[in-house]
Amino acid sequence: MVKRLAFRLGVVFLTIFAVSCTGGSRKPYYEANVSDIEKPEIQILRYEQILFEANPFVLNESLVPYMDDYHIFLEQTIDDELAIQALFDFVTDPDIVALYMDSQDVWDDIDPLKTDIERAFRFYRFHFPDHDIPIFHTYISGIDYMMPVKMVDDRMVIALDSYLGSGYEQYDRLGIPRYISRWMRPESVVMDVMRTLADMHLAQLAGTPESLLDHMIHEGKKQFFLDCMVPRTHDTLKIAYTGQQMNWMEAYQGFAFTYKIENDLLYSTDRRVIRQFINRAPFTTPFSNQSAPRTGAWLGWQMVREYMRRHPDISLQELFEETDHQKVLAGSRFRPR
Repeated sequence: MVKRLAFRLGVVFLTIFAVSCTGGSRKPYYEANVSDIEKPEIQILRYEQILFEANPFVLNESLVPYMDDYHIFLEQTIDDELAIQALFDFVTDPDIVALYMDSQDVWDDIDPLKTDIERAFRFYRFHFPDHDIPIFHTYISGIDYMMPVKMVDDRMVIALDSYLGSGYEQYDRLGIPRYISRWMRPESVVMDVMRTLADMHLAQLAGTPESLLDHMIHEGKKQFFLDCMVPRTHDTLKIAYTGQQMNWMEAYQGFAFTYKIENDLLYSTDRRVIRQFINRAPFTTPFSNQSAPRTGAWLGWQMVREYMRRHPDISLQELFEETDHQKVLAGSRFRPR
């Protein structure tokens, strides 16, 4: 009960915070008019409930009736004795059972998540009208915090145990870095859902990024995708920055950009250099340990925002198809302070 109350109060606080930080009713330029877009039908199937409520001693017989709805989990399992034994070991493991119970406590009511996903997919239908909306599954992953949301065929799978709140004790016990576990909370699910879709579209429409600039714009496109899908959400949640990190980034964006230019890094293809400025981390290594992480991703985001603001006739799909990232940089006229 305490966890449920804390979760709901947290969501209320986040909503108020997001509205206050986006200027209340002011509409960002990237927010599409979806008044004519019908609310999509979102289906969320809860595999973890089917699995953990089944009789573990007759798993095969218990799960066969659910084969059609949950085939992505069961197709390779039902007729495999070793797989059934592994599944038995999983559902009877005390630590995994605790994860399931805690997940049901936090996620006893999935309707608020469904409402948030429906809202985001209304914008998705505006930008990608010819694409189907996936069926969603929730499950217990054993805390797959590196890929808590993934596409499996035409289904999207969400690991609920990776969103139990930043203070969840097992995250610390497992040694998950704090800069990651800080964002393993319920309000991050929709961000990860839409980011997974962005990855899918970029894989289909864009080439593989090579230089640091390519990676910056590539990440900027993903962040702009979030702008378009969850337009009234605060930037800190979209890029997973604390308020302090956002303040640092806004104060030192000119320094961070100039550093890359003066050190001839913008067109570097050195993987180590790219990781320093793009990958998740507690801070950006070449700068101080008080710096924001992923400074390359943040700068790429601002470039893409400026590019799209100055070129309102370019669609989101056309942005994703654009592989001339020098053109995006020049067209953005990006001049950080």
